[in-house]
Amino acid sequence: MEVQDLTEDFLLQLTGCKQLADIKQLNLHDYNLVKLDPVLFRRLQNLEDLDVSNNRLTETSLSITISTLKKLDCSNNDLSEIDFVQNFQNLEELHMEGNHLAESDNFIAAALCPHLTRINRSKYMVYQHLVTNLKSKVTPVINGIWEGKFAKMYKGGIPAAKLAEVSEQVYVVAKQQRAYGHLKLEKYHRCLTKLILQALVISEYETPTKRRRKSENPQRIISSQKNKQYTPQVKEVKIQCVKSDNQRSIPQSKASTEKMCLTTDSKNSTQYTRIKPVVPVTRLPTLPDFEPAYFLRCHSVKNDALDHSTRVWRCAFEPSLDVPGQTTNIVATCGGDSVCLLDCSTGKLMMRYKHPKEHFFALAWTTLTMKNKENGIRTNILAAAGANKVVRLIHPIQHLCYADMTRGAHTRSISTLLFHPKKETWLFSGGTDGKIILWDIGRPSVSSYKFAYGPLLVLKNSGVDILNLAFMTGTGYLVCGSEGGCYAHNIDVLTSDEQSKSDQTSKFEIRLPDWKTTKKVFVDALVQVSDDLIASKCTEQSHIQLWSFSSALAKVNKGKSEVVPVATLDWKTTDEFYINLGTYCNSGMLMCGDDNGRLWLYDVRKFQNKSTAACDSLLKPARLLPWPVCSARTKRGKDRILAEDIAKQTERTIINSATTNWNQHYIVSVTDNNMVCIWTKTR
Repeated sequence: MEVQDLTEDFLLQLTGCKQLADIKQLNLHDYNLVKLDPVLFRRLQNLEDLDVSNNRLTETSLSITISTLKKLDCSNNDLSEIDFVQNFQNLEELHMEGNHLAESDNFIAAALCPHLTRINRSKYMVYQHLVTNLKSKVTPVINGIWEGKFAKMYKGGIPAAKLAEVSEQVYVVAKQQRAYGHLKLEKYHRCLTKLILQALVISEYETPTKRRRKSENPQRIISSQKNKQYTPQVKEVKIQCVKSDNQRSIPQSKASTEKMCLTTDSKNSTQYTRIKPVVPVTRLPTLPDFEPAYFLRCHSVKNDALDHSTRVWRCAFEPSLDVPGQTTNIVATCGGDSVCLLDCSTGKLMMRYKHPKEHFFALAWTTLTMKNKENGIRTNILAAAGANKVVRLIHPIQHLCYADMTRGAHTRSISTLLFHPKKETWLFSGGTDGKIILWDIGRPSVSSYKFAYGPLLVLKNSGVDILNLAFMTGTGYLVCGSEGGCYAHNIDVLTSDEQSKSDQTSKFEIRLPDWKTTKKVFVDALVQVSDDLIASKCTEQSHIQLWSFSSALAKVNKGKSEVVPVATLDWKTTDEFYINLGTYCNSGMLMCGDDNGRLWLYDVRKFQNKSTAACDSLLKPARLLPWPVCSARTKRGKDRILAEDIAKQTERTIINSATTNWNQHYIVSVTDNNMVCIWTKTR
């Protein structure tokens, strides 16, 4: 049917109403319309449902204002922009398929219409989370750009003719600062920049008392239920670092007065403690020296700054999207009910995911390609798991936990996670139930985060706790360290034996040195040092051993292989379990903490060369970083109690895990008394 011009009589006849104000639902589907009369539609004062699908309307044709409209179907038209929906502020449902629109337009619609519950017959919840989270993330960035570069230029306000130009300039600067991350939704990002800038300018010149101060630096927090965000109040307390009496044999560095920052919002807070002490360190050759930069308390239960009992178990640097094989300055840590992301260059808490009933023991990063209509989008995903037997998938750039993987999962807590180095969606998880599960986590879509996941393989290891995993890319073997010893599984069986996927891979036991003298081989630490080299540590042994996996594989006999170490590294004698080894693969630096808060650093570069002969002597660490001792100087009672408590509770600190970034500029360690410690390389 074709209608040249819509008239009042035609609409009344079509709907059967006596006057235009009575029309609540209007169906103009397939009328070959090319324009709508804004004067006529302004008289539809109670219109709630409008269907103009299957016409020839453009965004200019739909530039009408209907404040009561709740549902709009404009699918199958000639739309290339969606900005006109801002005229429908009460819109709840929007259909716009079959137009010349991109994925960005879905986000633009979500940003412009605050009451939307459905877009294109799919629930709006995901868009709502993404828009809200991104807006809260980039608002302080745009605020800083505006105040730093443009506020003085436009003291009297931005002229309407200049708004688009200024908005584009602000967007370019924000993009250079990577405020929007790596999702390629530039059209939406430009629109969001303009919206934030408009709100900022109105706040700047009309309601200045409500403006956020430039000095405020909100930390983003996501919860497992609603991904709520808030900005904690920040105050500063001075801390003085002093020398330790029991470390006089080590060359001392000068002590100095630094700062400790506390977030102390009693209701909602990321509650973390930041300390920048100076510590006496040894000056040994080969490896560079490191100094403590930021010591953080960010995993506190119920945001209690005095919480020194929460154990932080693991830490891992975020991989770089721009340069494969490198990392960013962002490190993820897990412990208690929280997973935190910290910027090592500033000591700031960037994100915190909190699940009140969880105890996180493990985490792992992967870089994968999200599904998109146009092309794939590379992004980083963080997996975390613990006592609840659930693997949770977090998209940090959107501050969103989008999946809880439970199907076919563990029956007891999960102790370790590892992504396959070549297959980006393959995730290994090891638990106290003795199982190793290989998951395919799938590829989520950009807009809805729809994905399919499931276990590909289940390996059983006699009910012992699986503590650490390492995948040897060259041979296709997965090596696991557990409370019952060390074992290797040939994962390549997945491609050769599709009929059996439960504990049918080729498996052999790796008998580590001294296994004959130990009743129970408890491998509490294991890490891949290079493509072929593995470092392991057993309980009740005061040394760390380096050994070649290819050599162990060549010696397999009747399901067993006796390992001959290429080097034995001196370490501390202790009764403590679960002190993990740390490294960045092929970096040549190995590290391990102890139960006195010290970090032992080893230079193992020469042993990464297969032609290097085995060393029979016990090798001392290249450098030892002792724990700093801090005391407080403050007049406030509560702050004094907090600082004194920190000083007291760190007298005997157990380092649970440590890691370094790709160029060894930062070392991060996590402790048994709720501390994340960031060390930086000295120049």
